[in-house]
Amino acid sequence: MKITAKPKIAPITVPKAADILANQLRDMIVGGRLSPGTYLPTERQLVSDSGLSRTSVRDALRVLESEGLITTKVGRSGGSLVTLPGREAVARSVEMFVRTHGIRLESLLECRVAVEPTLAGLAARNRTAEQLEEIEALHEDFRAAVDDVPRYKAINLDWHLAVARASGNEPLIALMEAISRPIRDAMDYQHVTTPELRRTAVAAHTKIIEAIRDQDQASAFRRMDRHVSGYRNIAVAGGLDGPAAVVE
Repeated sequence: MKITAKPKIAPITVPKAADILANQLRDMIVGGRLSPGTYLPTERQLVSDSGLSRTSVRDALRVLESEGLITTKVGRSGGSLVTLPGREAVARSVEMFVRTHGIRLESLLECRVAVEPTLAGLAARNRTAEQLEEIEALHEDFRAAVDDVPRYKAINLDWHLAVARASGNEPLIALMEAISRPIRDAMDYQHVTTPELRRTAVAAHTKIIEAIRDQDQASAFRRMDRHVSGYRNIAVAGGLDGPAAVVE
């Protein structure tokens, strides 16, 4: 007698009702059917339309609020106002991922090497006169802070972020904002910098600014690549590749 094997049924996962409603509302917001500045239907209306419980509707609204897609106001004239997440929300999410998942410092420095030269090149192409003025003003502060390590550290971050913003590329700016602060906070600048290295950094920034001022995209890319690659090499050679979530 031939015995046939019984087919194995894989476990079936049923999505939560709140997630289904959140997906529908998210699609309506992203698709433009619910535009920023308008209100979602009232909680009572959502319960009636969806057939879900009040608890499930509230859970769905909490999901959308955590994603920055709505802002909930309480009170008689309150409700769920449609918004769009800003760049800072993206940066905050990526930074939280970095800080909570033990991302190694070397990985962040490699990410920086991959991103910053492109940002510098785009800054050379796209920068406005006002953005160039900001970059140059920060550079003068940076030059003056060469012997004050904490101030040097803060201004250095501000300068690199100003270059990133001048690129005009929102996703890359958000990524740069997300990784810069964990890198700064994880690094002990006393071990990766000396007065000579700080003066070298000032000279590197000067060359990068010249390329951005001249709108020489290739030169800005090349000079920023040399600058951040050299910094990465010094940091890794110094044995500082610990988890980037460690704050000094």
